Amino acid sequence: MPLPHAISVVVSAVGLTWSVLRAGRPRPIALAERLNDLPLTGAPVSRPVAIRWSDHQVPFIQADSDTDLAVALGMVHVHLRWTQMEVMRRLSQGRMAELLGPAAVDLDAVLRRLDPGAAAQAVLTVLPKDSRIWLDRFVAGINHAVTRIPRLPYEFPVLRLDRTPWTPADVLGIGRLAGADFAWSLWPTLLAARRTLDDWPDLWSRIAAAGTAPVPDAHGIVPPTARIGSNVVAVSGARAASGAGLLANDTHLPVGLPNPWILVGYRTQTQAAVGQMIPGIPVLAIGRSAALAWGGANLQSANSALVRAPAIADDGVTLSVRWGRPRRLTIRRADVGPILSDSPHFAGRPGETLALAWTGHRPTDDLTGLLALPRARTADAAMACLADANVPPLAMVCTTVDGAIGGVAATRLPRRSLPPADLVTADGTPWTGHDWLTAADAGARLLPVHGLLIHANNRIDSPHGRALATLVSADDRAVRLADRLASILTQEVLEAAQHDVVSPSARALTQAVLGAVDRCGLDHRRYAAILKPLADWDGDFTAASHAALAHVVLVGALLRGLEGQRAAALAVTRRLPALLIEPLGRMDGSQLAPILRHALGRSQRALRRHRIWGAIHRLRPDHPFARIPLLGRWFRTADHPADGSLDTVNQTAHPYGSGRHRSPFGAVSRFTCDLADPDSARAVLLGGQDGWLGSSTFADQIPLWHAGGRLPLPLTPQAVAAAHPHVTVIRPAQTDGASG
Repeated sequence: MPLPHAISVVVSAVGLTWSVLRAGRPRPIALAERLNDLPLTGAPVSRPVAIRWSDHQVPFIQADSDTDLAVALGMVHVHLRWTQMEVMRRLSQGRMAELLGPAAVDLDAVLRRLDPGAAAQAVLTVLPKDSRIWLDRFVAGINHAVTRIPRLPYEFPVLRLDRTPWTPADVLGIGRLAGADFAWSLWPTLLAARRTLDDWPDLWSRIAAAGTAPVPDAHGIVPPTARIGSNVVAVSGARAASGAGLLANDTHLPVGLPNPWILVGYRTQTQAAVGQMIPGIPVLAIGRSAALAWGGANLQSANSALVRAPAIADDGVTLSVRWGRPRRLTIRRADVGPILSDSPHFAGRPGETLALAWTGHRPTDDLTGLLALPRARTADAAMACLADANVPPLAMVCTTVDGAIGGVAATRLPRRSLPPADLVTADGTPWTGHDWLTAADAGARLLPVHGLLIHANNRIDSPHGRALATLVSADDRAVRLADRLASILTQEVLEAAQHDVVSPSARALTQAVLGAVDRCGLDHRRYAAILKPLADWDGDFTAASHAALAHVVLVGALLRGLEGQRAAALAVTRRLPALLIEPLGRMDGSQLAPILRHALGRSQRALRRHRIWGAIHRLRPDHPFARIPLLGRWFRTADHPADGSLDTVNQTAHPYGSGRHRSPFGAVSRFTCDLADPDSARAVLLGGQDGWLGSSTFADQIPLWHAGGRLPLPLTPQAVAAAHPHVTVIRPAQTDGASG
């Protein structure tokens, strides 16, 4: 008999607290001590590999061959982020209850049904020979570090982790986990509304109309404003002061420690590049070589669907549960994919069986194209590299040293009508057929406008109406970036734009509210405390802004007053301003006036209490152990007032209301470069490079982040030596004991 949820949480909390108490407080670890942890001898390399480290523990790897580079990368990933990689591996396999106890059983049940790594073994069969060799050597480096690192990370005894060898399928599995469809996080709230609201068809029509994003078919052209999840900008040489291409990319992911990225540079006889990698995945997702710079952002394309379909097979698995009894779980499948509605979070209406159709369950090669980018020299060659990409769906852009730019919608989707008539469809045939839109289609190419490619969560319009997505964010970030990047550009201008905190849609919604107040004849003097700061507000979400706080608390009160039970469903759509403007203009004064009076009065009280936006909107990237009762203070970092909002270029997500909160996701990394200078790349992480608790580089970039600074990521040997003064050498078995 499963434990009630509250009791499960208590059991896990007590168990983890006791485990942390036994482990004691993490001790400080200096950089020199951390570098000594890397096992340098007997490595599976053919020749010595030198790694130069910066004071922030950013590595630059110098290897003779690409295969030795792959080994060294595997070692470096484990050295920096061993615990993070192990947790990601278990997440992809639905094995978190082994670490966290009964509280994670429901999570494991959902993950086992989603099964993000299901296609990993099949993907291995479609990888070209060179890609498979690279992957195998990367895994060899991982396993050398796993077996030879002299001590375990702090979290290992706390979570009962061990030195388990890795396989290539493990790496591909966490790659699919990292490419999980963002829509999965929206479905539970939308499905709950679908089950309970009588007016669901009208509500879904509003949501779909506001959030759908058309994209052309194979004969059309995609304009350059087609992005979600991050901001990426490629600038042509004609628009750059240097005459060479510029790139700026900031990624929007969950806020926490360790950071989702590591910074890496490398050089072999065939390639040299610097940029960002996801721990455990052996490619530079964002980066530059001497000739090319590339970046991307999640398209949030419709890579998944919920399909009404009968189960045709089932299987039983046993979940191991720390501090509890094993749990037996039945997993059913339909012809299009696993049955999700067996999990309460994804339940349909009574009698409905809902299956997940997801392109990530297909065996596609998402590795080879990214591996080829550091060697590509032209924009066309770079975009051709991504013709088969699928997971995650990305808007990838690039720019070259001679100033060319290009972009592509790197995804695979069944050609079908979007938005669907309902959140749930009864037709699974597009997912079992063979008519797929891919990045190789002419319509998937992204064309620059005025020498820029900008992708920033915005709606994509096309003359052909072929849809790529159902739910997208507001256009604010794309609009703001286009406005700020209207002149001849430099790398410094791009970096300044990454910090912009103005939301056009927030300003438009505020004006709609003020117009409704006037239409209803409400007394401005009575509500002057909140109406006056909003009257001239330009949508600026600096932490010190009085008006930004007024906007957020007022919108939260209006959302509940205008929408009632529908509020939660609308709030997750990421186009809330557009969805609220419509009823404000449609409702007559007799209906609207009491709602406005209540919202304005409630908001004024909250405004007096908190005064400024940063008083309730906080940025605190913490280790997960910071949530442990009593001892969590050992793992907390500084709590900062946060600039920005969900719809600003400098994104920091938030709820609408008056409660103090930590931003759950937003910009967590920033990267820029000017290809006129091989040493121009600069980057910063919200956190630090090292994942080892107590390390001097665990969270050392946080002050730099808040100051608007960045770390240099140079490419030329002289600049690399200056920026990375600490040297370690990995040696093969036959040269153990050699000097140098």
